[in-house]
Amino acid sequence: MEYVAVYVFNRRLRRERRYRDPLDPLHVSDEHLLRVYRFPRQEIIRLCDELRPHLERRTRRAHALPTHTQVLAALRFFASGSFQTVIGDTVGMDQSSVSRAIDKVTQVLCVKASQEIKMPTTAIDINRAMQDFRRTGNFPRVIGAIDGTHIRIKAPEENEEIYVNRKQFHSLNIQAVGGTNNKIISYDTSYPGSTHDSFIWRHCALKRFLAGHFGDALLIGDSGYPLEPFLMTPVVHPTTPGEERYNQSHRRTRCIVERTFGILKSRFRCLHESGGSLQYDPEKTMKIATSCMLLHNYCVDRRIPYVGDLVQEEEVPVQPVRDNRQVPGQVVRQEIIRNFFS
Repeated sequence: MEYVAVYVFNRRLRRERRYRDPLDPLHVSDEHLLRVYRFPRQEIIRLCDELRPHLERRTRRAHALPTHTQVLAALRFFASGSFQTVIGDTVGMDQSSVSRAIDKVTQVLCVKASQEIKMPTTAIDINRAMQDFRRTGNFPRVIGAIDGTHIRIKAPEENEEIYVNRKQFHSLNIQAVGGTNNKIISYDTSYPGSTHDSFIWRHCALKRFLAGHFGDALLIGDSGYPLEPFLMTPVVHPTTPGEERYNQSHRRTRCIVERTFGILKSRFRCLHESGGSLQYDPEKTMKIATSCMLLHNYCVDRRIPYVGDLVQEEEVPVQPVRDNRQVPGQVVRQEIIRNFFS
């Protein structure tokens, strides 16, 4: 019996020594980490180091979750859009712990996004952006392509009707500006799905900023936006070869922002309909979308590939804006057509 007891005791010791934290990124392959969390090992460690002071400051309990556990639980949710109970079962956490981890990580990322996601402001960065866009679609003076994308949400309890978009599902209409490298350089997450792109544009701080700070720099947008001296839209009914060439170049240049949305939603399926509707109120959904945009930019900066196929989002039809009274914008557009496309 004594030999049996020693044998069992030694086996228990060996099992304990071999135990590994299932959420320890040091003991999982990069391939697995990219597939499940969208980041390789070294970048997860960097992200944990960067967020640790903020997450630990928010958590004073004696048995608080480790920083890497909170970060990986949040990343897994962003990457998959799975219910918190499913994530909890996968990573060995209860639903309430998963919920707290997502909340804390999201709050920290939102603050960082407000500081880090920004338009180019220096002459060097603006000229570089113009050159990159010119090489992409042969359109002059562009520093960003603007568009809106819809994020499915559950029906809110308050003001439910204003979140129903033209495709008749509940959503937020997220406005963003993309650069040639598919990086997001401006965003606005504060509008419900029924809001037209042109309304968001008229009331966003970006319009006022562009009008006062960027000189000849342009944004480029579809016909859902108004024609402005610093926002070029397509010619709705082209009648000359120059206008046709302008529209072709405009289309090639503007598709960059559509690709940016596709990559964003491929990386973070919680934002795509394949992940289902986000089961949160609009305010929390805004924060989740903002967090994913910041993480997407981290991936762009560090050249982290996205895995899997590029998703195709369900398009919401564009409701064109009449531009026949936008005289200043028409003057600029005709000048561009005359100088570059005639």
